[in-house]
Amino acid sequence: MGKWDYKNFVLHIKIRENLTDSRFVEFMKGWNFYLNDMFKFQDSIEPLYNPVAEKIIQFLLTYDKIDLCPERYNSYEPISKFFDKNNLNDPICCIAFPAGSLYLRKKRKFDVVIENLWYGLIFDPDIQNKVIPSKKKIGEYLGDIKIYISKSVKCYTMRQLQTIINDFCSFLQTDYGEIIDQENTTILYKFSDMV
Repeated sequence: MGKWDYKNFVLHIKIRENLTDSRFVEFMKGWNFYLNDMFKFQDSIEPLYNPVAEKIIQFLLTYDKIDLCPERYNSYEPISKFFDKNNLNDPICCIAFPAGSLYLRKKRKFDVVIENLWYGLIFDPDIQNKVIPSKKKIGEYLGDIKIYISKSVKCYTMRQLQTIINDFCSFLQTDYGEIIDQENTTILYKFSDMV
């Protein structure tokens, strides 16, 4: 099973809050620093933290209708680090880094990808690794969550998937949640805050 086999139901949620550590947001404001400056700054504020990033992970850990607690995580593939529900610092750091991401997996059940859609960092090697100011236009949604559940996994009904979307969106107070058939990109269900 994996997110790239396209035979999945995708639970897709978008959130408006910035998932980046607020200290990093402040540091980046002038877009006038070098790679070494960024490393020194990051070391001075470790571990990175964002309350919404923590809230997303807490939902997965504490959801009581279906077991959504992951077994593995990483900030990139392969998803190889053991997920310790008693130590969330590293998973939160993965999300709270500018344009960071967190990959989660529960073997034979689901994969989760959480992406921070705020500005990323690019450095110019020709100018002593000076940051290149971003020209990216930030959209209205700054966080993206996708839960990939293989269609071959029979332990979840469509009603249960709808309940997960409804509960997750309500918990995060967001207005964007849907279930997509990844194989043909059909939207099977849309969250409504009137549920």
